[in-house]
This record gives sequence, C-alpha cells and structure tokens, in this order.
Amino acid sequence: MYSINNTRHLTTALVTTLAFLPLAAHAQTTVVTPNTGMEEILVEGQVSVNPALSSAIPKNSSTLPAADGGDFLRSLPGVDGSRMGGHGIDPIIRGQARTQLNIINNGVFTYNGCPNRMDPPSSYSDIQTTDIVIVQRGYQSVQYGPGGTGGTVIFEHQAPTFEEGQTVKVATGAGYESNGDIFSLSGDGSAKVGAGYVRATGHFKDAGNYEDGDGEEVRSSFTQYGGGMEAGLKDENTEASIGVTYERIEDALFAGAGMDSPESENISLRGNVDQDIDGTGPLKAVHFNAYWSDVNHVMDNFSLRNRMMMFRQADTSTTSYGGKFVADMEAGGSKFNLGIDLQNRNMTSVSTGNDMNPDMLNLLQSFEMPDLNQIGFFVEGTTPVAEKVTLKAGLRYDHVSVNHHADQAITMGMMRSPNALYQKYYGVTAEDSKEDNLSGLLRLEYNIGTSSTAYFGVSRSVRTADITERAIARDMGNAPVMNMSWIGNPNLAPEKHYQIDAGYGLRKEGWSMLLSAYYDEVDDYIFRDHARGQDGILVADGAQIYRNIDARLWGVEVEGSLKVMDKLTLAADAAYTNGQNKDLDIPLPQIPPFSGQISLTWEEQDWELGGRMRWAVKQTRVDDNAMTGSGRDVQQTPGWAVIDLYGRYNVSKDITLRAGVSNLFDKAYTNHLNRENSYDGTEVQVNEPGRSFYIRLQAAF
Repeated sequence: MYSINNTRHLTTALVTTLAFLPLAAHAQTTVVTPNTGMEEILVEGQVSVNPALSSAIPKNSSTLPAADGGDFLRSLPGVDGSRMGGHGIDPIIRGQARTQLNIINNGVFTYNGCPNRMDPPSSYSDIQTTDIVIVQRGYQSVQYGPGGTGGTVIFEHQAPTFEEGQTVKVATGAGYESNGDIFSLSGDGSAKVGAGYVRATGHFKDAGNYEDGDGEEVRSSFTQYGGGMEAGLKDENTEASIGVTYERIEDALFAGAGMDSPESENISLRGNVDQDIDGTGPLKAVHFNAYWSDVNHVMDNFSLRNRMMMFRQADTSTTSYGGKFVADMEAGGSKFNLGIDLQNRNMTSVSTGNDMNPDMLNLLQSFEMPDLNQIGFFVEGTTPVAEKVTLKAGLRYDHVSVNHHADQAITMGMMRSPNALYQKYYGVTAEDSKEDNLSGLLRLEYNIGTSSTAYFGVSRSVRTADITERAIARDMGNAPVMNMSWIGNPNLAPEKHYQIDAGYGLRKEGWSMLLSAYYDEVDDYIFRDHARGQDGILVADGAQIYRNIDARLWGVEVEGSLKVMDKLTLAADAAYTNGQNKDLDIPLPQIPPFSGQISLTWEEQDWELGGRMRWAVKQTRVDDNAMTGSGRDVQQTPGWAVIDLYGRYNVSKDITLRAGVSNLFDKAYTNHLNRENSYDGTEVQVNEPGRSFYIRLQAAF
C-alpha cells in the first residue's frame, strides 16, 4: 500500500503538473502520412492530436542525442525504459514490455537475439536517420499484428520528396557528448531517377563508459554502425519500394548483466507496394508488404571483462519473416480495411564453456527453440452513428502453431536436457501445439467541435507466449538461494487483456490539453517468477520459471501546451501506472512510478533556447522479494528530478547547430526500471548518466 508520505509526494507532483497544463513539446508543426496505413498525423514536437498517440521527428529534437531507439522513446510522453548499460534501452508502455509491445521498423518485425534483452528490437533502429517515430499507447487497432496489448511503436524511413527541379538531396550530421566521450556521424542521401528514387542512409556511433552523478564509472560503452539502401517508385496512384538494412553493435558493456556482448548484428530485407484503385466500386486501395530479418547475438563473461575461471559464452540467432496484405474499402458511408498478416520466427541457442581456459570452449548445449508461426485475419472500420459521433470497430483472429525441437537438443556433461527441465518443474514435455485467439475493439469518438475530441473504447487483445517464455532452458544449479536456472514453460496459456480506455483532446490557438485513462483486467498474465512449489510448479528450488496469473493494470496520462508569450512555450507531460498481481495480492514488478517532464522554450525563427525538468516520484509499489514474488524490482527507488538545457541555432538555411547540457547539476539517480548493478558491488542499480555537454551539427542540401 502507499504510505502517507508517498501519497503526499504523488499528489504534489500531480498538482504541479496540472498547474502547468495545457502542455506539450515544442517544434515545427508538420503533417505526415505514415506508410503504415494510419490517417494523417499532426506532429507538433512530440505530441499528436490523438490523446493516446505520440509522434516525433528525431532530427528535430534539440535534447541529448539518443543512444538507440529505446533511449529516444523514453523522451516521449507515457514511455519509459529499462537500462542495464549504455545501449539496449528496453521500452515500457503502460507497464507492459517485451512482446506485449509491437515494435515495427520500416514494416519489419525484428525480434531480439538475447533472451535477457541486451538487444531489444528498438536497439536495431537507425534513430539518427529515422524520419518519424509513432507510438500508439494501448490497444488502438487490430491491424498491427498479433499481441501489442500495451501498444505499438513504429520507426519509419519515408519515401523522399523532391522540390521542383531537384534531383538529389543530402543530409549529414555529426555530434559529440562529453560524458562517455561519445562521437556520432550520420548521412542520408536520395536521388530522383525518372518516376522513382534511390535512398542510402548510414550512421556510426562510438561511446565510452559514462560516469554517474557520483563520478562513478558505469560499464556502458559500445560501438554501433550500419545503414540501409532503398529503391522505389512513386507516382499519383502507386508507391512501391524494396530495401535492405544492416546494423552491427560491437563491444557493448552491461553493468546490469553477468555478461557483455562482443557482437550483435541484424540484416533485414523488405518490400512494399501501395496501389490506389480508381473507379466507383467499394475497393479503393491495396497494400502489401513482405520482410525477412535475421539477428545474431554473442554474449560472454570473459572477452570484455577480467575473469579467472568459469568462462561461458552464448550464441543466439533469431530469424523472422512475414508479410501483410490489406484492402481499403468504402461502402454506405463507412470505411473499413480487410487484411491478412503472417509472422514466422525461430530462435537457436548454443552455449559453450570451459572452467579454466577461455580459448578452449566446449559445447554445453545446442538447442533449436520452437518455431512460432502466426497467421491473422482482421477487419477494421469506422462509420458515423450520429452527426458528431463515429464508431470504430475491429475484429482479429490469429491462428498460432508452435513446433518444438526440444527432443533434438544436444546437452553435454551434467546439464539436463530441455525436456528433462520442463518435466522437473512443470510435469510436462514440449509438444507441438496450436492456439486460436480472438481480439477486437469498439470505440466511440465524439467530435465536440473543430478543436476538441473525446473517445471511449473497450477491447479484448490476446498475446501468445513468446519463444523465451515457452522454451528457455538454462540449467545452472539447484541451490534455492543462488539458483540461476531459467526455465521456460511450454504449457503457458495465452495472455488475455480486457481493456477500457477513454480520452479527451482539446487544441486551441496557443494552448492544448490531452488526457487519457485506461483500465486493464488480464487473465493468464504471463508471470516470470521463482519456483516455490506454487500451483503447477513441482519444485521449490528458487529457479526462474513462468506461470499464468491474473493481474490488473490501470493508469492516467496527461500532456498539453501553453504559449505563455508569442515566442515562449510552456510544456509538460506526466503518466501514472498501477499494476497488481491479483493471485498474490502484491504489486506487479517493473511498473514505472508517477513521472513526467516540464519544459520552457523561447523560439525564434533562427534560434531557440530552453530548459527542461525530468522527474519521478519514489516508487514504493514493488515486487522485490524473490521468496514471496518475482523479486524483479531491485528496490523502492527514490524519487528524483534533473534539469536539462538545450538550444538551436540556424547557421544558414542549410546548416543547424544544436547544443546543450543534460543533468545540469550532475545528480546521481536511477530509473526505477533499471537493472540491478551486477558488476559493481558498491552500487545497487545501474545509475543514469551524470552531467553531459553535447553538440550536434546538421546540414541538409
């Protein structure tokens, strides 16, 4: 339960935030049409016209350059993230993470290679050249694949546009950050070729270990580089493209893990076709995309840190491929989409080790995890039901098939086979299985006037257990206190979310306000726990296991803007999430505290100056005891507030200089979601960076 003191802090923070409403981030206003089939979105900095949807153009941000896609997402309203190093920030929306979120990168579903999430899908996005980032908080559509119970994140590179007479356009960027001695470069070039185009992007970033606010060095260095090429055709009725992207991360150190990652890489291929249909029939357009993505990840406990014995290495690879076909239809004043999508993925893990010599690693286990195949059929549409009221309805059916290979695993020495572990902990072995999952939503939208909208929606969304939850099989001991074994459950039921959400958006000249709230009852929530002989768990040795529970999530989000003077804008946002484990009557783990940000910006045509305060109250609702719960929360994390300064100067119409300082007063603090610091015994959690000065030069011709 909340203490009186904590309630006082929460109330104070809420009142302070509401006092600064309406709030929003600043920047140029831009109208964009995503390639994902969504309606046009009004982007004003980081806030969209939809109360539960945020959009941002990364190149327009004057804040500290992001380490990767997940780090950038943390700057958006209602999004948080978990840190265990300098790279691989794992996003969390409305208390949900991992495959509770659909992460789409240029139409591609890429999945992590590391079961421990050193490389979440967002870490493979090229955030330096991405044109737009879109975040749907909550379950707003049935069109973006199975699952996505907590939301959908879309990273997009869009087809280039050319001014009359222009055939080539080039954008470059270079940046430096003092804390960690971080250097970055990016390039983006496009050329018009007849009715088509070609585009090439590339980037490089080299980061050392940063220091926290206490001056302590945090293992966080990494090097990332990559790029992409795309060729396309675009005319009045047709848009088609093919593309390839490559990303590589080297020598990534993780203070919050027992291993580091000497290398991770991703290569993906994609193709898209969008065709408008002329005529008076109901079919107005068709859209098709296909993709293939391959991730290879290596982690070990010796190549990037000093170790005398017990050398271990794990090589994992994840391959995913799929596609989607959608038909846009109109009939009787209603607009609707009919579609089918396909996702297939598999994961292979090879573990090697040697107790005394890292140059003579021996096979410990070779395990092809199950093939997880999903095919979905959906229909979604909108229809007017009154003069100012629109009904949005969607229905989705997913057929899931799981093909296990546990009986083909090769296990050496004293390690037990995956099936032996499943039998020990759950009394089952891995068998091929199928699921038939039904999701849907109903939403009423009321256009109160030209400048305000309200909505109320209900939904049912289903997420199948992912490959790690079903099949991870790490046999690492029997001691109940220090048992590091990690055992998936092939018998998990799919996770079912029953949500109610409501929102109100008001946008007036000079100010705006966006409010949203949600309530989510979850049947068969997939819970990462410890073996204590619970129902369905046959032993009590402390190993990490998975089981289904019932849970509840609810929360509120608020954002908006106020133009204090003609050129002075006040901005802020705040979010609160409450998660409860109903089976144990304790809080769910890894739920962010009440948090937000407040900014004040003076903007001229050629320059801007601003300051921002980021803050979070103390999180007292935790699951930090592995003897009674999951123990995945490290502690009751103290509240914090830090100040950032930022600025922009247009050197010319083609060159922009951005600079600033983050964490101005060099405060030592940690985000509640950050991992336990397993490398430095003097630190409890992985701390956030201390003060850092930064500069970024951008040029576009």
